[in-house]
This record gives sequence, C-alpha cells and structure tokens, in this order.
Amino acid sequence: MPTQLCSIYMQDIKREKNFISKLVDEDGLVLTNNEDKEQNVFKFYSHLLGESTDRDIIVNLEELNIPPHDLAELEAPFSEEEVWRTINLLAANKALGPDGFTENFYKACWQTIKVDMMATVSAIWRRKLKNFEQLNSAYITLLPKKDEARSIKDYRPISLVHSSAKLITKILANRLAGRLNHMVSPNQSAFIKGRFIQDNFMLVQQTTQFLHQQKQARILLKLDIT
Repeated sequence: MPTQLCSIYMQDIKREKNFISKLVDEDGLVLTNNEDKEQNVFKFYSHLLGESTDRDIIVNLEELNIPPHDLAELEAPFSEEEVWRTINLLAANKALGPDGFTENFYKACWQTIKVDMMATVSAIWRRKLKNFEQLNSAYITLLPKKDEARSIKDYRPISLVHSSAKLITKILANRLAGRLNHMVSPNQSAFIKGRFIQDNFMLVQQTTQFLHQQKQARILLKLDIT
C-alpha cells in the first residue's frame, strides 16, 4: 500500500475508534443522533457540576491557624530565561489544543516567535487581558474509562487547551512547586516532589492489621471517590 494511502487509512481507523456512535441515557434509551447525544452529555455534566450560588457561610481562615507564607516572589515578572527553561521542560507531542501547536513547535521556532511570546506572557502578568478569550478556550474530549463504554458516565472528560496557556500555567506551577512541601499538610502524599502516593496504600494495610489486633469491634470504610 502506498505511504500516503496507508496514512489516510490509519487516520480513518483512529477517527472511527474515537467516534462515539451511541450513548445510553438514564432511561435505557439508545441515542444515535448527534443532537440527542449532545443533549445527553450537556444534561449529565450540568447536573453533576451544578450551579454557582452565593454562600451564606464562609470559612474564617484565621481560625485555622495556618502559618503564613511569603509568596511575593511568585508575582515576579516573567523573564525570557524562565520561559525558555519552561519550554524545555514541557512534554513533547501532547494532544493538540485549539491552536494546533505542539511543544516541539516552541523549541524549534523559539528564535522566531520569542518576541511575540514574551509580549503575550508579559501582557498576562500585567493583567492586560483584552481578547484573552482567544487563548482561554479549550476542546473538551471524552475518553472511555472501560471497554464497551455505553453511557456518558463511562467516559472521562479532558480539556485540550491552547499551548500558550499550558506554557504560562507551567511557569506558575514551577514557581510554586518548590514551596508546596512546606505549605501542604504531610497527609497529602500525591503530586508533591519527595512524597509518594504508595504511602497511602501502606498506611491502609497497617491500619487494617492494627484493627484486626484490637479486641473491640472496629469498622473500616472503603469509599467510592467517584
């Protein structure tokens, strides 16, 4: 098979694999029409997320006795060196967002685009957010949680954002990363450098063994985090 035809064939297979041909709603009705599937997705996530309302009760953070942290350096202007260092830390060839640019594009074309990129990150740092909605958009795609996914709850939504938005958030995340170990409770074992989520499994095992050794009645609950 010629290379071009092979490429088209593989693209068609991928497109067919990613296409959600049908959904089953909460009443067991099979939906095959695109408009019906769209309404089902919108209804499910609207109900799941709910609506924002004004709260009658607020949390008095001062009563929690949380030690203060000086984070003034997190608000420093973005430097060209910092932006370029962050670009080199970005994972290559991630799924594309609305702009269609991969991280490799920034690495290969940095000398050409750096003036425009520095103008963009500087504008965001200065809160000059005119036309920001052009960057603050995303594609939402659904990934099946299991084989033979049937209903919308069998899919996991992810947002594919603009590459420039990922770059800026990565810069901010890197600035904050070095402080998290002191700011976040030791009980939080995931997503912080030097801590391991496997510690939670070891803690559960040790707790279970401890409860079995006790003479009084005990109960251990395993909760579904869905």
